Amino acid sequence: MKRQIFIIAILTLLISCSKNKKDFDSFEYSYAGTFSTVFSIKFTENDTIFLREHWNAKERSDGKKFPKEKTNYFAILTKEQRNQLSELLKKIDFKKIKSGYFEDYSDGDAYQIIIKKDTFEKTVLVHSYNVPKELDSLSNWIYITKENLKLIETNKELDFKSIIELLPPPPPPPIKKNNSK
Repeated sequence: MKRQIFIIAILTLLISCSKNKKDFDSFEYSYAGTFSTVFSIKFTENDTIFLREHWNAKERSDGKKFPKEKTNYFAILTKEQRNQLSELLKKIDFKKIKSGYFEDYSDGDAYQIIIKKDTFEKTVLVHSYNVPKELDSLSNWIYITKENLKLIETNKELDFKSIIELLPPPPPPPIKKNNSK
C-alpha cells in the first residue's frame, strides 16, 4: 500500500512538473501602417490565431497581395512559430514596459498590444521610433509571421479591443447650409 501511494505521488509530481507554463491568458495585437495594412490578431493558448484584416492597400511594394480587407481569418501556428512567440514574450518584462510610446508625427506605423496573464493585464500603445527593442522585435515578428500564415476565412465574429486606439474617429456629420435669404 505504501509503495502504491509512493508511486502515485511520484507520478503526480512528474506530471505536474512536465506541464508547460502558459505564456498568457490572452494576447492581442493590432497594427496600423499608414500606406500598407491595418490588422488585428488574437493569439490563443494553443496554436490557433484569429485575424481581422481591417484595411489594406491591396498590393504591396514587393508585388505580393494582402488578405481581403474587412475579412476575418484563422490560421494555425507551427510548433516553431509558437516557440518563437514564446521566446519573444519571455524577453519582455511587461511590468517594466510603459503603457505608451508616442511621438507626434502624422504617418508611420502604430501598434497596440493587450496581454493578460493571471491577475496581470497590460496595454501598450506604440507610435514612436524610440521603443524597447524587445517590443519592436515582437511587433516585427508578428508582422512577418502574419505574411507567412495560411489564412482561412471564417464567419466567426471577432472582437478586438486593441484596434480601438488605432482607427481614426469617424468624420463629423456634414454641415447643413441654411438656404434661407
